[in-house]
Amino acid sequence: MQTNLHLIGIACIVGFLGDALLQFAVNILHMGGKTGWGLKLYFEKHGRAESLFIAAGMMTLFYAAYLYLIPLPITYLYLAIYGIVIDFIFRKTMIFSSLVGYYQYFGYVGSAFWMAFPIIIPLLIFDVAKKT
Repeated sequence: MQTNLHLIGIACIVGFLGDALLQFAVNILHMGGKTGWGLKLYFEKHGRAESLFIAAGMMTLFYAAYLYLIPLPITYLYLAIYGIVIDFIFRKTMIFSSLVGYYQYFGYVGSAFWMAFPIIIPLLIFDVAKKT
């Protein structure tokens, strides 16, 4: 139980900070070309502050769902697959229509990677912190 709560808390922070880094890269460093990897529309629609909390909330919910609803081990591989499945669902349902440019920019493999990678970061941080 304690491990789950730590992972959920770390996931929330990772979502918040990850979005902050993306906003910095897109809006300040002008990375990702004219569309900012297809994220400029998303940031314009939701605003800088709202985007931070959406990302934090989504990572929190993704981890809570995995830890409490999906009877699979907490491993990097399973979390990465879970991230790829989430990406596929979001791509097909277009829950956030403002992310259409992102999905066009990266295609299936790129967007799957960029969902799988952040999903494993909280577990990585937890494992490193546990060793210290």
